[in-house]
Amino acid sequence: MSEDSTNQATRAPRRRRARLAAVASAAVVAVAGGAFWLSGGYEAWSGDGTALAGACEGDLAADRVRALLPDAALSASSELRQDGWYCSVSASGGAGGDGARIEIQVRDAKEPLDPGAPVDPGENAVPLGGGWTGTFSYGPDDAAGAARGRAVLLLDCGDQSGDGLLAVADARLAGGRGFKDGAARTRLVSALADTATAHARRNGCDTGDQARKAVGDVPAPAVDARRPLAKAAGTCRGVVDAATARRWGAGTVAETATDPAPVERCVLGSGLGTPLYTFKASYGPYGEAALEGGALPANGEADSPKGHYRLTTKCPGADGTGVYEIVPDDGLALDHASLRTALNAFANTSATLHTCHPPA
Repeated sequence: MSEDSTNQATRAPRRRRARLAAVASAAVVAVAGGAFWLSGGYEAWSGDGTALAGACEGDLAADRVRALLPDAALSASSELRQDGWYCSVSASGGAGGDGARIEIQVRDAKEPLDPGAPVDPGENAVPLGGGWTGTFSYGPDDAAGAARGRAVLLLDCGDQSGDGLLAVADARLAGGRGFKDGAARTRLVSALADTATAHARRNGCDTGDQARKAVGDVPAPAVDARRPLAKAAGTCRGVVDAATARRWGAGTVAETATDPAPVERCVLGSGLGTPLYTFKASYGPYGEAALEGGALPANGEADSPKGHYRLTTKCPGADGTGVYEIVPDDGLALDHASLRTALNAFANTSATLHTCHPPA
């Protein structure tokens, strides 16, 4: 998916124009200042063999999907809707089992998320690592992860802030198979990555080196992610010093690993693990949505009555807007100066990981 060696300073605007032109053509009409994605046509494919070549306008990673849904009769369809491009694959019969399904959505990372949009990575989502900005979580309808999985990716189309795509895959397996199997997790994320990058390329988005990265082993979400504060090694590391932790009564953490993710969390808990303070970093469309949360600027003069503060920044590519929040549990005595200091530490560590500007 790489381009020839043209001047780097002109590549991102040209990629943006190409992608906008391609989408406008597919949607027939584009309104200035309006949604990137417009309602469009519908394409379907079905067959009972092993081939899925050509499905979803040729973008579907057929081999990856077939590995996830083996020996089942499959039907596929794609559609351009108001909130993005969708590619759906359904299985019936065979080892894949009736009811198995994969749905992939690709949308412009700058487009705001509708209220209640079903693309939340999930509180227990784990970063993918391997150079990908993405997560895996068990599906929202199956907390045990027996059958459902969700993968989320942010893909850059250039260096300009917000220039990229959000891609989400929701899958349900059947026949007793599920995403506790590490191979199934890797196959789902690989199917999403390959399908999304193929769709991006067809619409003029150069995903650069991302397209050449293999998806490695995808970790499983932890059922109980709590650990002692002294052993914090992820997003909670260095957020508070020992004196502040004592004042706050914090003795445990539940944290995101230190790999870039669309949403990252650090929860400081009591010695028994009861959540006390939640830190959250949100990027791309998740960051834009977080701006509606009602937090006060951490660098402002006014104290938030509930201790809900935030910092923001701009990031390259799909990461777009970075928003960093701290939300204390209701009823806590608030140490406003320490809340601001802790949020600054959390935000700067995350922003550095995403190569963003310093938060303010």
